[in-house]
Amino acid sequence: MAQKKLDPHMWNLETLFKSIYNVPVYQRPYSWDIEQIRVLFEDIYEAYTSADKDDGYYTGNLIIYDVDEKINGIISKYDIIDGQQRITSFSLILLAIYCKSLNLGLDINDRTIGTVRESLWKILNREYKREYPAVALNSIEKKCFSDLFNKAYDEPKAIIDYCDSYKCTSKFEERVIENFKYISRYLEETICNPDDQNALLDYADYLLRYVNFIAIEANCKENKVFSMFESINSKGKKLEEIDLIKSYIFSKLEENSYATYLDRWGQLIIKTKDNLYDYLYNYIKAFLCFYRQNISVDNFKTIVVRDMLPYYKVTSEKDALKKLLDDMYDKVDFYNMLHSADLANELVKDSKFRFYYKIFTEVSYKHPNALFLRMLVEFKENRLQKEDVVEIVKETVGFMFKFLTISGKDSKDVITMFSTIMKDIYDNKKIVKDNIINTLAAEYVNKSITMERLKNDFSSIDAYEQNKKLTVALLALYESSDKDDSGKLKISYDQAYTLLDSFSDSFSLDHLLVQTPNKNSASFKYYKQDDESLALKDGHDFPADIVVPGMEYDLFVRKVLNRIGNLRIYYRDKNSGRQNSAISLKQYPNFYNYADIVTRGKEIEDIIFDECFPQPDVDLTAIQLTSKKNSEAALPKMDKLIEYGLVTPGDTLYITCSPDGSDATLIDSKYVDYNGEKLTLNEWGCKVTGWRSIRIYAYAARKGEMVTLQEKREAYIQDYNESSK
Repeated sequence: MAQKKLDPHMWNLETLFKSIYNVPVYQRPYSWDIEQIRVLFEDIYEAYTSADKDDGYYTGNLIIYDVDEKINGIISKYDIIDGQQRITSFSLILLAIYCKSLNLGLDINDRTIGTVRESLWKILNREYKREYPAVALNSIEKKCFSDLFNKAYDEPKAIIDYCDSYKCTSKFEERVIENFKYISRYLEETICNPDDQNALLDYADYLLRYVNFIAIEANCKENKVFSMFESINSKGKKLEEIDLIKSYIFSKLEENSYATYLDRWGQLIIKTKDNLYDYLYNYIKAFLCFYRQNISVDNFKTIVVRDMLPYYKVTSEKDALKKLLDDMYDKVDFYNMLHSADLANELVKDSKFRFYYKIFTEVSYKHPNALFLRMLVEFKENRLQKEDVVEIVKETVGFMFKFLTISGKDSKDVITMFSTIMKDIYDNKKIVKDNIINTLAAEYVNKSITMERLKNDFSSIDAYEQNKKLTVALLALYESSDKDDSGKLKISYDQAYTLLDSFSDSFSLDHLLVQTPNKNSASFKYYKQDDESLALKDGHDFPADIVVPGMEYDLFVRKVLNRIGNLRIYYRDKNSGRQNSAISLKQYPNFYNYADIVTRGKEIEDIIFDECFPQPDVDLTAIQLTSKKNSEAALPKMDKLIEYGLVTPGDTLYITCSPDGSDATLIDSKYVDYNGEKLTLNEWGCKVTGWRSIRIYAYAARKGEMVTLQEKREAYIQDYNESSK
C-alpha cells in the first residue's frame, strides 16, 4: 500500500521522544517564556490531580518531517515543521526532572529515571550517547541549548549553579536558561514532596504516559510540506505572518533549491535576531512598493506578482522569490545598521552623521527606516555621495523631531510624506537628495510649521518626563557647542556623541533649579509643602500666568522645572568626571531664578533651531514650479512610443507578471487584440491579471524582450534630455 503523505499518530510523550528532533535553521528561535511554561504546567497539573487523570492530557497537533535517516537503523530523525515550542519545552521539563531526581538522591537505575534519561539521550550499543540529544536547535539559541544538555549529561547535580553563572548573549538564550530555572523551581515547590520521594517519579510517569500529541508525519517532498502547512494554518489557528509568508515562499520553490534557501532563511533569522518580518517589511518599502499597513501573506502574494517580477526582471514567482532571498541575504548587514549608529558609521565614517544617526536609533523613529535602508545601500554602491547621506539623515531626523515631537502632528501625516519620498525614489530608481529636502520643506509649509512656532512650542514642553532621550540629544549638541575666535559657532559632534552614547552609564539628566529644595534654602524661592502643594517665597520671579501659590507641586515641576532651559547633562558621580577628562561641560553658578531658565532656554533654542536644525534653505516657489513642470512633462504615451519607433502596430505585447497566455497584438495607440477581442490597453492588462487597475506601461513589454514600455519611455526621455544639454 502506498505511504500516506500525511500520516497521523497518537503518541504519548514517551513514544514521541523515542525519536530525535531537529529544529531546522529556517524555523523561528525558541520563543516561549515563563508565562507560557506556567500555563502549560497548570493545565497539566489540573489533569494530573483530577479524578479522571487516566484520560490524559492532549497538547495539540505536531507536524514532523521524516528526513529519511535512522541512527543504527532504529532511531528515526525528524525535522519539526510545526510544534517546536512544545517539543523544546517538554525536553526542558524532562531535563529538569532528570537533574532534580539525582539531586534528591534517587536511584539512577530506577525504571522511570531510565525512561526519562533515554528520552533525553538515545542509547546505542547499551550506552547513553551525549551526541544524540532528543532535540537539537539550530537558531540563535543553539549553543546555549546544547550547553545545557551537555552539562546535565556530565554534571546533573550542578545544573542550577551552571545556569546561574551562564553568560547569555541574547534574549533567546535567556529564555532557555530562565525557563529551565523556572521549571526546576516549579518541580521543587509544587511536585516534590519531602515525605514522599516517589512524588517526582509519579509525576514523571504521568507526563511520559498520559501527555498526548497527534503527531502528523509528513512523507512527501519538502515543498509539498510547506504547501500543506500553509493550507492547515489557513483553516486553523493563524501563525505569525512571517511564518505564513515562509510557507508560501517555500511552497513555490523547486526541490533542488531547498537546501540553499532554507539555510538562507535560517541565516536571515539569526542575522536579524528574529526580526526577519521587520526586515522584509522595510526591504519591500525600500526597493519595491510603499505599504502603509503590515504586510500579510495575501498582500505579499500580490507584491510578488505585481512588483517583484518586473523589479527582478523575471517571469516566474519561483525566480522572483529566489532573487528576493538572495538580495535580502546580501543586504542584511544594512538592515542591522538601522539599529546601530556605530555599525552605520563603520560604513559612512563621519562624526556628524554618527551623531544624528544616533538620535534616529535612540529615539526609535521608525518611519525613516525604509529610506535609510536604501540610502545606506546606495552609498555602499557609490550611487550616493557622503555629504548627501549626512544631509539626508540630519534633515530627516530634524523633521521627525520638529514635526512629531515639537509640533505634535499625527503619525499618519508622516507616513503620507514618506510615501511621497519613496514613490519618487521608485520612479527615479535612485535617491535624489534634493527631492527629499524639497518634500520635507513642502510639508513644513503645508502644515504651517514655522520657526517662530517651533521655538515657542519647544520652550514650554516637558523635556524631562516625556522626551528624555531626545532632550539628552539636544542638550548634547548645546553642551558641545562653542564659538571660535571669529565668533562662528562650532559643534564637537564627537563630544555630543559621547554624551548621548554614555548617558545612563556616565551621565545623568540634572535639574538646575532643583526639584525639591530644602524649605529653608536661601537660594531657592519655592518649596514643596506637606500637602503636596507649591509654596513661593518673597522675591521669586515666577510669572503669575504660569505659577500660582498652592498649585499642585507635580504640575509646577512639569510646567516649569522640566523645561529644557532648566535641564543639563551632568556626571553621575565624581569617578565618571575623572574618567572623562576630555569632556567639557558648561557650568551654571548662581542659577536660582525663573529668568535663568528663560535665558538659558533661549540660548539652547537658538543653537538647536538656528544652527543644528534650521528649516531647509530652499526656494518654495521653485518647489511649486518644479512640481508643476514634472506633472506637465509626462512621459510619452503610446502614440508617441509608436511615433518614436519604440513599438509598432502589429507587435505582440505581453504582461510581464503573467507571461503565459497574455500575448496580445497591438492594433494602434489605444487598442490591442487579445484572443480575438478588441480591448483598450488597460482593459487587456486588468483582464489578464484580474486586477481592478493596472499601470499598463510598467507591466507591458514586447514579445521577446524583458524591458517594459515604462523603461523604454524613461530611457528615451533621459537620452533626449542628455542630448539637449
